[in-house]
Amino acid sequence: MINIDKLLESKRIEVKIPNIKIDKYYVKQFRINNKLTQIALANILGVTKKTIEKWEQGTNNINGSSAVLLRLLNDNPDLLSQLYSVKVVKGKDDENEYQTIESKVITLTPKNSKKIPVAHLPFVAMI
Repeated sequence: MINIDKLLESKRIEVKIPNIKIDKYYVKQFRINNKLTQIALANILGVTKKTIEKWEQGTNNINGSSAVLLRLLNDNPDLLSQLYSVKVVKGKDDENEYQTIESKVITLTPKNSKKIPVAHLPFVAMI
């Protein structure tokens, strides 16, 4: 734990972000292992589908917070369940008129067969 008093007394503060190397194979394998589409992974990481495509093609490097988050999610599969969920709803354009019509448990990772209620997922599908 960081001692705030010592931090405030110091003249110099260094913050290091882990230098994590993630390549195109790592991204694609992570997505396949967790049964995620490029769009789903993009939503989880807060990037565009095009970014995921370029990572998987090796066109763009994966670094910074995206690389750190991918590594954390890979090393701690339970974290993914806190970021990803699906809810099937039906209704009109007014969001107050939506109604949940289905709530299923889905398997996110084949490794640990972690099951999550569909209602906990952040994506909405209109039918």
